[in-house]
Amino acid sequence: MLGAIRVHTEPGRMILTYRHRGEGEDWKDASYFVDLDWTDCNLGGKRPWFLCPVRGCGRRVAILYSGGIFACRRCYRLTYPCQREVDYNRLARRANKLRDKLDWEPGCLNGPGGKPKGMHWRTFDRLTAQHDAFVQCAVATVEARHPASIPILSQLVG
Repeated sequence: MLGAIRVHTEPGRMILTYRHRGEGEDWKDASYFVDLDWTDCNLGGKRPWFLCPVRGCGRRVAILYSGGIFACRRCYRLTYPCQREVDYNRLARRANKLRDKLDWEPGCLNGPGGKPKGMHWRTFDRLTAQHDAFVQCAVATVEARHPASIPILSQLVG
């Protein structure tokens, strides 16, 4: 889909005027009104927000998505990648994030590494304990869902 958009402002709202077309189609002109809301900032000033123009929504959002109409991510039922993850993958991803902080090889079944140079022992111990907890929860979840994997995972994790 190709398109172009122009933005005009009025007090309390924006007018989006745009042209769009799909492949092999003629250009279509459209005009869309989006109301604005303002909130006070902690250090002064005001911050603008879009109000989702979908009937019945009206959520205050920072981003509107286009796909025929302009709407918030809830109206389009958009999710972040981590929201589509299986719970044991989410736990493994969090463990890998800690492995990155600890300068360890990625992959929660690769075993622990050493303490990074310059890191305090207290920080190292805390991150290692968090990592181990994530790994144990991930393994327990996989074992609960796939009982045939119990002997294999138990040997790998130790």
